[in-house]
Amino acid sequence: MKRDPELLQKLIDGITETGTIKNACRMHGVSNGAFFNWCKQSTTIGDEEFMVSIGDEPMLFHNAVRSAQRAVSFEILENFRYRMLHGTDEVARFQGKTVFQRFPELDGWSDDEIREVGLERYKRDPLTGDFMPELIHHEPVMQGVLALLAAEYGSLFGNKQTIEVNSRTTGVQVVKHQFAPKPRPVQEIAPAPPIATIEAPIDAEATDIVTNDLSDTEPDDLSDVLGEAPRSAEPVTPPPPTLPTGATPPPGQPTKPLSELQRDLLDRLARRPGAARASAVVMPNVGRPEADDLDPRRTGAGSAPPANAIKMV
Repeated sequence: MKRDPELLQKLIDGITETGTIKNACRMHGVSNGAFFNWCKQSTTIGDEEFMVSIGDEPMLFHNAVRSAQRAVSFEILENFRYRMLHGTDEVARFQGKTVFQRFPELDGWSDDEIREVGLERYKRDPLTGDFMPELIHHEPVMQGVLALLAAEYGSLFGNKQTIEVNSRTTGVQVVKHQFAPKPRPVQEIAPAPPIATIEAPIDAEATDIVTNDLSDTEPDDLSDVLGEAPRSAEPVTPPPPTLPTGATPPPGQPTKPLSELQRDLLDRLARRPGAARASAVVMPNVGRPEADDLDPRRTGAGSAPPANAIKMV
């Protein structure tokens, strides 16, 4: 597009209205590259062809761009100040539809009754004639208010930090933290003192006497030094154990049957720890008159009748 002073003035006005260079160039069909090229030419050439005005003050195109951007920044700041002072209003919506303001005195009337009287249920804007939407008011955000006050009055509302620099110290300055753990003292272990060696005096006369005594004795005979050899002791055979009297019944006498308590004790002794209790051994012939003849210890295989035994039939 051909450059002319009227087009440059429209670009400056577009920046002031839209707030960005990109939107201003899009409104008037100018590419971003051509815009910045014209700013460069305005800086280097500075001809009257680049003269524009903001308000009643004429200036070059590149200076006018900077002034327009500063005006946008000022407007943003003023809008922020207004929001931090009065809060914001939001249009009320229900199910995606705008909720309009109604006349409270007509809430109990039907639509036909309102039309017959010639009234309307919703309020209209006296300037535009459009229905007025319901607005939801939001109070200013306290964090934004404090940020604005800190920017404007830093000495009163800003973050206060105090840094003290001590220039009197010389050498190495050790920096310590108040919550840092205290270093533990290192204990040095002293080495053990060397053990002194004790040299015993040697008696020369005693050494000569022992040497002469050993030279007189025969090398194989050491009886005078060690004494006589001890005699070997004869082995002592312990007597055979004697059985108590009456422990084994005579061969001709029948064995006495065990009681239930004795059999249970023997079963417990023979059983391993943790093993299931075996069933008690019951001898059906115990207690009968002919039990001695039917005892398997006497009538089983390999058994022989005792001496001088007589079998009664």
